Amino acid sequence: MREADLANITAYLIVGPPPGGLGSGYAEPPPCDWEPKVWLWAALNAEPASPVALGQKRLITASGRTFPAWDFYNVDVGAAREPANKLTFFVTVEGVLTRFNIWTHAADARTLLPTQDIPTGTVTQRPSALDARIEIVWPHDNLPVTEAKLANITVYLFEQGTKRALSPDLGWLPTVRLHRSLNTETEVPGTDVVGVPRVITAPNGIQFLAWDFNDVDVSAAQDPLNKIYFWVTVDGVPTYSNIWSHGADVRTVFPQPDILNSCR
Repeated sequence: MREADLANITAYLIVGPPPGGLGSGYAEPPPCDWEPKVWLWAALNAEPASPVALGQKRLITASGRTFPAWDFYNVDVGAAREPANKLTFFVTVEGVLTRFNIWTHAADARTLLPTQDIPTGTVTQRPSALDARIEIVWPHDNLPVTEAKLANITVYLFEQGTKRALSPDLGWLPTVRLHRSLNTETEVPGTDVVGVPRVITAPNGIQFLAWDFNDVDVSAAQDPLNKIYFWVTVDGVPTYSNIWSHGADVRTVFPQPDILNSCR
């Protein structure tokens, strides 16, 4: 990891579960002839994620089953050669609601209390796209990760590519959702929570809106083998979120690849 500059990444797509739920061993691939645009997203440290590569489809056979996979070749992972850096990856399908898992690539992938952002100004009209930055995940009673059951989380929104935050006078209070996933699993539908806005005054005197998510369950991370990932979306607006990793050791340590059913 500390010597690699490039990596190849492979993603599987699993069709959403039937109305009755996942059931035992649910692993249905999309149709064999489906040709969606599958994007790989990457985030460096506490920066918002962005799409970095378009997948190339191939059919693979494993355990007598044939199903599609999407490959991303020669992905730049050179930043992770620096021990202080971490790279986070996930995949989306263009035009389709995608519930993805998170892959971290780093020597130490924990989010270690990054310096909170200070807005350079505020926007005067509704932005066409947003950067969502999780600024703090604060366990109750200042407990360590392996003891905390609940945490408070605060998010700042900025006009994409800037540090211009949303003004309290903008007249727009978007619905901001916090998402989470556990280990290498995808987000469980219906587990996102909606934030509560409040006005903050930055050290430079700028007043802006932040969103709080209080009493978030982080008890799964009491097990040192578990890691929780958090990210944010805003209803009706393209959102580029950072990824916050919460756990004692949040590296992705080569899980066993899924075996899907054969496609049709």
